[in-house]
Amino acid sequence: MKYKLVLFDADGTLFDFDTTEMEAFEKTFKQFGVSENLQQLHKEYEIINMAIWRDFEQKKITSEKLRIERFQRFFTKEDLQLDPKVISPIYLKYLSEGTHLLPGAEKIVSFLFGKCELALATNGLADVQNPRFADSELAKYFQHIFISEEIGHPKPDPEFFQHIFAKLPHKESAIIIGDNLTSDIKGGNDFGIDTCWYNPNKYNNNSGISPKFEINDLSELKRIVK
Repeated sequence: MKYKLVLFDADGTLFDFDTTEMEAFEKTFKQFGVSENLQQLHKEYEIINMAIWRDFEQKKITSEKLRIERFQRFFTKEDLQLDPKVISPIYLKYLSEGTHLLPGAEKIVSFLFGKCELALATNGLADVQNPRFADSELAKYFQHIFISEEIGHPKPDPEFFQHIFAKLPHKESAIIIGDNLTSDIKGGNDFGIDTCWYNPNKYNNNSGISPKFEINDLSELKRIVK
């Protein structure tokens, strides 16, 4: 194999986070009596949530504060009389139960299993990512899971990758696969490892960030890693 270590991002690369997140949102708000216009409310929440995760990547907000702040901003914007400190842990619990995978995820991971070391490298929250990964069909294939909240640094910080390669001495033969140009690909590029942008929707890349490889289907990894 060309690579001894393959790092996978989690959400949007292997896990179908969109489905999981929508289910968690609906379950949470229905539990608190909000059942009308949930799809529109969710769209508004997504905008706020994406912005706050960008702040997290840039170290403008901590993971602890993020949990509450995103709901505080959302409730203020939508004039919802709900308590973020009550909502957040329930929402996170539902998220932690979502193990939906993207098409081809288990197939490519099972193909790589035994041929190289596999590690999950995610910016998610530990109390969400650990249980959902453990309950997923992918757990049996991975030797390592690295979560930014546990490391103390988010992707794309060099410290995130330094932590990984202090434990796994395969920097010269490692690749990271992810759907996020600003965290996965920039992080890998800056640290000097090969990168592969998973782009199933065939978005144009106007970011100025250049991955070594780009794929639209996870099965394409076979030709890259061999």
